[in-house]
Amino acid sequence: MSDILKVRTDCFTIVRKRTQAWNPAMRKPVQVHATISAAVAALFLISAVILSPAFAKASRVALVIGNSKYENGQNLANPRNDAEGISNALTQLGFKVFSGYDLKRKDFVSLIGEFARASRVAEAAVLYYAGHGLEVGNANYLLPVDAELMDEADLEFQTISLNSVIGLMEREKRTNLVILDACRDNPMARNLSRSMGTRSTSIGRGLARVETGIGTLIAYATQPGNVALDGEGRHSPFTSALLRHIGTPDIDVEIMFRRVRFEVMEATQGQQVPWSSSSLIGSFQFRDQKPAPNAQETIAEISPPTPDDGSADDAQAVENAAPAQTDGANRDVVEQTETGGGAEAEPIQVATANPDAQVQSDPSESPPPVLSNREIARSIQLELNRLGCQAGTEDGIWGRNSRRALQTLSEHTPEIDIVALEPTANLLHDLENLDGRACPLTCSATEELREGACVRKTCPSGQRLSSRGACYVPKATNTRRRPSSNSRSNCFKYNGQTYCD
Repeated sequence: MSDILKVRTDCFTIVRKRTQAWNPAMRKPVQVHATISAAVAALFLISAVILSPAFAKASRVALVIGNSKYENGQNLANPRNDAEGISNALTQLGFKVFSGYDLKRKDFVSLIGEFARASRVAEAAVLYYAGHGLEVGNANYLLPVDAELMDEADLEFQTISLNSVIGLMEREKRTNLVILDACRDNPMARNLSRSMGTRSTSIGRGLARVETGIGTLIAYATQPGNVALDGEGRHSPFTSALLRHIGTPDIDVEIMFRRVRFEVMEATQGQQVPWSSSSLIGSFQFRDQKPAPNAQETIAEISPPTPDDGSADDAQAVENAAPAQTDGANRDVVEQTETGGGAEAEPIQVATANPDAQVQSDPSESPPPVLSNREIARSIQLELNRLGCQAGTEDGIWGRNSRRALQTLSEHTPEIDIVALEPTANLLHDLENLDGRACPLTCSATEELREGACVRKTCPSGQRLSSRGACYVPKATNTRRRPSSNSRSNCFKYNGQTYCD
C-alpha cells in the first residue's frame, strides 16, 4: 500500500517539476516517461475500481420507516423493532439506508425527499414501511404518528400517499422493491368510516393491491384486503421471516419471498398469507456474492493518506461489516456493527460453506419448501376468491364450490390452460399472475348490478321484494274485531260460565 501511495505522491511532485522545467526554446517540456506511465496506470486502476461490481453496489439505496407510537391511535409493539432490524440488515448488505422511526408527517416527507434525491442514480431502490396503513377507494395511505383522521379531507394532508411514493421510485428505470408490513388493524379507519357515512364502504381492511410499472415488486405482509398479525416476539411474523432469509447469498428475490410466505403461513397456522406482486424483468439478489476480488483493498490502496480524525476507524468498522469468505467452517451470522446511536446491529442469516447445511448458496440446488396438498388447495381458494370466482371458505378442502369456481374461471380466462379441476402447484403459480377480477360478478336474486357492485333491489312504494327478487303488492288482510271487554252486553258469570240475555 505504501509503495502505491508513494507512486501517487511522486506523480504529483514530478508533474509540478515538469512545469518548472519548461524550455521555451525547445517548445517542449522535459519528458518523464516513467511518471506518465505511472499516472495513466493509476487513472486506469481508479476507473476499473469505480466500474467494478463491488463499487456499483454503493448505488443501492433504501428508505426504511417504522412507526409505533401513534398520538391519536393505537400504539403498535413491533414496527420500530422491525424497521431497525431491516435497516441494519440492508446496511450490512451494502445499501445506503435512509431510516426513520416514529415520524411525524413533516419528517416523513423530508426523509422521502432525501431518499428520492439519492435514488436518482441508483441501480436499485427499496422502500420498507412498518406501521399503520389505510386503504380508501383502492388507494393506499401510510400514516405518520401525528395523523388524525376525522374527515375524508384529512387523507390529503395528514397521510402519505403510497401511490405517490411508488410513482417517485418508478421515474427511473431500475429495480424497485416495496415491502409493506402495514396491514394491521387500524382504529383510525373506524373513526374515518363513521364520518364518511354511506361512502365508508370504500374503506378496506388492510391495504389494496397496487398496479405497478415494469421493474417493480411489491411485497405485502398479508394478502390485500386482510389484516396482518403484530406477533408476540420482538418482530412481526412477516419481518421475522424476512430477516432470516434476506441474507441468503445469490437467491433471487422472488424465490426469497416464496420462502418467507411459507414460513409465515406455518408460524400463524395459515391465518396470515404474505403476498407479492411482481413485474420484475430481471433477477435481483439482496446478497450477491460475485464482487471483483480484493475490490475493497484496491480502493484503500489508491486513496491518499488522511488525517487521524477517527474516519479511519469508521472505515474499518464498515470493512469489518462485510461478509468474510468461509473456508470449510459453518457460518450462521455475519459480524455485528454498531449504529450511530450505539445500538447493536442484528445479525443477518447467511448460507454456510458446509454442503450439509440447510441453506445452500446456489438457489437452483435449494428449491423453496414444497407446500402440502392442503396448503396448495387453500392458496388456490384464496386466489379464486381474490379473482371474484367465489370458491367459498378458504379451508384447503377441495370440494364442489372450489371446482365450480375453477370451472367459472376457465370459462372466462382462456389464457390459463386448466386441464383438470384439481389443485396443483402450477395452477397456483398461474393464478398468482392474474390481476383484477377474472370471474363476472354474480348477484343474488334480491340484488342487481350497479356500477360494478351488487345492490339490493328497490320496489315502488306500497310493494315488497320477494325472496325471488320480484316486487309484489301484498294482499289486504281482513281481521275481525273482537268485542271489547267493556262492551255493555247484558252478561254475567256464574260458577265459571258466562250467561247473556
